[in-house]
Amino acid sequence: MRAINGDSMNILGGKYENLKLGTKLSLGFGSVLLLSLVVLISGVIGFRSVADNNDKALASNQLNATLAQARLLRTQFQLTHDYRLIDKNGELINKMDDILRQAKTLHWDKEAINDVNQIEEDLKSYRVTREAFIAASKKRDAAGLAIGQDESGSALEAFHNKWQQVAGVSSDIQVLLYQLGENMADIRDVAHDLLLGPSDNTLGVTLKNIDATEAAIREKAGRLSAEQQAWLNTAWDYFAGYRRSAPAYLAAFKDETRASQAMTEAAEKLNTDVGSLFNQQLANSNQTTQSSEFNMVATGLSVILLGIIMAWRISVQLIVPLKLSLSVAERIASGDLSSVVSTTRRDELGQLLTAMGNMNDKLRTMIRDIREGVSHVESASAEIAAGNTDLSSRTEQQSAAVVETAASMEQLTSTVKQNSENAHHASQLASEASQNAVKGGEIVNNVVKTMDDISSSSKRISDITTVINSIAFQTNILALNAAVEAARAGEQGRGFAVVASEVRNLAQRSAQAAREIEGLIHESVSRVDTGSALVGEAGKTMQDIVSSVAHVFDIMGEIASASDEQSRGISQIAQAVSELDTTTQQNAALVEESSSAANSLEEQSRILAQAVSAFHLGDDAHASGGTSVSPALLLGKPGHHGKKPTFRKGVGDKPTDSARHPPAEGEWMRF
Repeated sequence: MRAINGDSMNILGGKYENLKLGTKLSLGFGSVLLLSLVVLISGVIGFRSVADNNDKALASNQLNATLAQARLLRTQFQLTHDYRLIDKNGELINKMDDILRQAKTLHWDKEAINDVNQIEEDLKSYRVTREAFIAASKKRDAAGLAIGQDESGSALEAFHNKWQQVAGVSSDIQVLLYQLGENMADIRDVAHDLLLGPSDNTLGVTLKNIDATEAAIREKAGRLSAEQQAWLNTAWDYFAGYRRSAPAYLAAFKDETRASQAMTEAAEKLNTDVGSLFNQQLANSNQTTQSSEFNMVATGLSVILLGIIMAWRISVQLIVPLKLSLSVAERIASGDLSSVVSTTRRDELGQLLTAMGNMNDKLRTMIRDIREGVSHVESASAEIAAGNTDLSSRTEQQSAAVVETAASMEQLTSTVKQNSENAHHASQLASEASQNAVKGGEIVNNVVKTMDDISSSSKRISDITTVINSIAFQTNILALNAAVEAARAGEQGRGFAVVASEVRNLAQRSAQAAREIEGLIHESVSRVDTGSALVGEAGKTMQDIVSSVAHVFDIMGEIASASDEQSRGISQIAQAVSELDTTTQQNAALVEESSSAANSLEEQSRILAQAVSAFHLGDDAHASGGTSVSPALLLGKPGHHGKKPTFRKGVGDKPTDSARHPPAEGEWMRF
């Protein structure tokens, strides 16, 4: 026998080899988890740093965007003087204060916190210049109202209406007043130019027009009446005020321009500081992201390298003993059971080698016992096969007889079922005939009623024709009297006499037609009476038919019920025979399967004997030369058994060790 020593694995040395596999794997996976935790912590630190920088960049970006919106609203206000826009500008400035307060809660470096504080100071300066700009804008708007177009237009309109609506004003005076009104309108136009484009030039043009108009009024006022001068003075008093309000408006505009410039400078300073903070935080964010990526890559590569080293170490500890176990298993698979396996390892792999050695020893003993028992199985299976063949023949004969009986019962069942169906069909026809007869009787009764109604109607028509005849007779008499009266009237009643003659002719024709209708009605009434009598007799006949059909229906129902009972009884008999046939066929099939199984068992015992002979036991003289032992030779040895084995235990047989202690079924399944 060849000895296999598992202690050769001690070349790796150390107590690590004797640790349990679970402990080894736990150490390996624990190390991997620890390294993964290092990677996780490194990533979390990097991500937190990136998130913190992103929050700072977001705050600076919000400041930048809010400031841009506020400056845009301020520019729109300066163009439109819509105070809702400057109010929205103030809301955005307040929003920037809120953003700054939230930004101060973040962790800034020294340079960045200085920028944040500077932005806060810039925002305060912007607020101061904003308030000054709003005050200057309101002052300009108030000054602009003094030279506004609405009030000056109303003054001119009132002046023109007064001298145009008063009668008796000469054309020369009207022309004079019109020219003076146009001069004041020119002042209004140049004042409008001053509102749109305030400058020293437009102010000079405005004052020049005021002086020219005032000189014209002084020159031509003597030609006007006192009332007309009052009209002119009322209008001129408003435009004369432009001499004070126009310079005041230009001064307010210049103040607003200076305030706007100061506010623009403050906004530019604020925009520069906010942009600097944003760019600085954006650069810090990019730098932090790159640093975090580098740290994670470096940590990950280090963890991967350590993991590869640990995986190699663990795999060596597992693969070497597994290869040795595989070698033992391959020798067993090739049929060589002569090996002796020993090891001093105390881990699961050492236990596996020990188990392989125990399995090799048990297989050696099992194969030896199997060789002795295969011959007994082959002989017993041959006897079982012969008995099953005889039983199969008798079962087939019984099955054929049952099949013939079942066929006869099926034919009888079919005949009885057909009779039952015919009886049901006849019963159904009788039922339909009974229903039709009942319907026919009802129809005849309805015909009798209809004939009676026709007779009654005919009699009424006869009475009506009698009345018509009487009316025609009376009409004839009246027409005759009318003709007599017309004859008495002479020429004046001639036309009436002709009409009376025609009426008389019509009455006679109506009487003749009424007599003919009356004759026909009497004849129809006579025939209807005859038909009513015949229909009455037909109704009695239909009632007799209905009674007879109902009796036939009852008889057919009893026949159908009896046929159903007979059919159910025969069906139960046929079912019992069919079940008997099925059972017999199943028995035959089981016998055939048992015979086939016995033959297969005999064949498998031969194959098993040949297969077992392939195992080399080391101390087996029959297998030492590489030859197989035939089961027939074992059966023919004298003294091995008292007689030929059968499927029952023979009397006087001396049991062998293998018979007294057969291999356990669990061991065979494991093999």
